[in-house]
Amino acid sequence: MTGITGLDRQRAARWTLCRVLQNALWDIEAGAAALEPEQAAIARALLRR
Repeated sequence: MTGITGLDRQRAARWTLCRVLQNALWDIEAGAAALEPEQAAIARALLRR
């Protein structure tokens, strides 16, 4: 997708990781005790890069 849109791949990955963090904070505010499995998988994949 970054190739098609011309976005910097590393920058897009960082923005996505920030979005996962934002979602996690919203979930915590709503009473969640753990990260959604899908969000955790995205974060792990991005951190392995």
